[in-house]
Amino acid sequence: MGESFVCPYSYDLPKERIAQRPCHPPDHAKMLVVDRISGSISDHTFADIGQFLRPGDRLVFNDTKVVPARLFGRLDSVGGAHVELLLIEKITESRWSCIGRPLKKVRAVGRVRFSDTLTAEVVPTDGPLERVIVEFSTTENTHISMAIAQHGTMPIPPYIRGGHGDEQDERDYQSIFAKYAGSVAAPTASLHFTPELIDTLKREPRVDISTVTLHVGTASFLPVVDDGVITPPGREEFRIAAGALEEIASTRAGGGRIVAVGTTAVRALESSVNATEGSTALFIQPGYRFNVADIVVTNFHQPGTTHLLLVEALLGKDVLHKVYSHALANHYRFLSYGDGMLVL
Repeated sequence: MGESFVCPYSYDLPKERIAQRPCHPPDHAKMLVVDRISGSISDHTFADIGQFLRPGDRLVFNDTKVVPARLFGRLDSVGGAHVELLLIEKITESRWSCIGRPLKKVRAVGRVRFSDTLTAEVVPTDGPLERVIVEFSTTENTHISMAIAQHGTMPIPPYIRGGHGDEQDERDYQSIFAKYAGSVAAPTASLHFTPELIDTLKREPRVDISTVTLHVGTASFLPVVDDGVITPPGREEFRIAAGALEEIASTRAGGGRIVAVGTTAVRALESSVNATEGSTALFIQPGYRFNVADIVVTNFHQPGTTHLLLVEALLGKDVLHKVYSHALANHYRFLSYGDGMLVL
C-alpha cells in the first residue's frame, strides 16, 4: 500500500530534451557540478572530473551487466498482434516474470511466438496484474537461456527510440565495468567513463577504483510517485565483496572520500550498512541520512522516479530545482543517454 508524504520535486521534461544516443566520446558529455553546501553550480564536461577529486578519493562503480532482456514477438492467434515482453525476474531456467504490452491480450491468448523455434506459454498465477509469468520452450537443440539471449535485445528504456535497441546499443548501453549479468537497465552514470579517463584519474589526481554489484530492476524507469502517493520500489539483488569493503574502509580511514558513480552504486553502498549481499529494499527519499557515499555522480532523471527522489535527498528541493532549471535552460541532454552531474 502506498503512503502519502510531502510532494517531491517534479518538473516538465520536453521530449526533445531526452537523449536518443549518447555523446561520443562519452567523457565529452556535459557535467553540471553542484556544491550541495553552498548551492553553487558550474558547467563542465566529464573529462574535467579530475579537477574536483583529491588524491586518495575512491570512485565506486556498479559492475552489473545488462542482459538482452527485451523480446518482440506476436500473439500465437489469428491476426497475431505484436507483443513486447521485458524479462524482470528469473524463476527457473525457462520461467520468467515479465512486464510488457499488451499484457491483457497476452493473458487472454496465453501463448507468444518469437520465432519458428522460440515460444512462451503464460503460467496462471495470482500475482500482480502488471506482470505475467511465462514458460519458454524451443524446438531447437539449444539451451533455453541461449535461445532467449539470441532473440532478446538490449532493454533500452521506452523513451529512447520506443525501446527498440540495435547493435550500437549493445556497446553504448553497457559500462566499461560490466561484469556480472543481471540488470534490465544500465547504471547510466557509469557510461560517461572511458578507459582513458579512468587511467588519467588514477595518475592524477591519483584516485582509487572499487566496484560493487547491484542488479538494476524496473525502479530505474517506472515512476513510483502518483498524485502525491508513493509506492516503494521493488527489491534489487546486490553484493559487495569483502575486498571492496576493506578498500572503502581504508579510504575513509585515510581521509579520502567515497565517490558513488550512479544512484545504483549509492543504493548498494548504503545497503551495506546492514548487509553486504542479498536483496535490498532500501528506499532513499527526502529525509534520508547518507552513511557511506560522500560524493555522487548521476544523470538527470525522470520525474516521479526513485532516482530523482534520491537526488532530492542529497540536495533538497530548492537546490534540485535550481539545478534542473539550469540544465533545461542550458541545453543539457536528459535521462539514460544524456548528460550528468557531480554532486559535491
